[in-house]
Amino acid sequence: MMLRARYQSDKIKRDAFIKQCNPRSFDFQIATWFGSGLIIPAPGTWGTLGGIIFSTILYFFTNPFILFLASIILFWVGLQSVKRIEEKLDNHDPSFIVIDEVAAIVFIMSLDFWLIDWLWDNAIRGDIPAIILFISFLLFRFYDAKKPWLIGIADRKIKGAWGVMIDDLIAAIFTIITALITFLVLYILAMFNMH
Repeated sequence: MMLRARYQSDKIKRDAFIKQCNPRSFDFQIATWFGSGLIIPAPGTWGTLGGIIFSTILYFFTNPFILFLASIILFWVGLQSVKRIEEKLDNHDPSFIVIDEVAAIVFIMSLDFWLIDWLWDNAIRGDIPAIILFISFLLFRFYDAKKPWLIGIADRKIKGAWGVMIDDLIAAIFTIITALITFLVLYILAMFNMH
């Protein structure tokens, strides 16, 4: 019953958000990542998954460096689109704007895929690539939802489009640091177990 009420509440907010915008505009499509941010509940999670799909496809056709450049471009394009979208809204940073999650997860995955390429080049295979991607996804969703320390400060203090975008970038940096520490600890433990 509670889930149904939450869904209805989210649906009302989503419909109001759509009415304030032009759903056919480039800015709306970018800000909602082609509608993935309109899926309820948990639009941020759906936007993140949309970013993962985009990253994976782009990686298979290019390389981690191109993915990194794409994250920078997405951040900049997202900043401009969010700025124009927010001029039409009566509230700041609605959850249906997910370009911030997309730019952040593409940044994270550029480094994940670089690490996966390094592992592959060093004949370390198995389930590790999938585990790295899954851990990064979980860590990013945790940091983005809970907004600890600097992430929360940025979310509360920085207004406008920068405020929408920057807290997710900080969450991405936290994710990368935590994932790298986790990976290094597991890698060192695995090396000790092999000897």
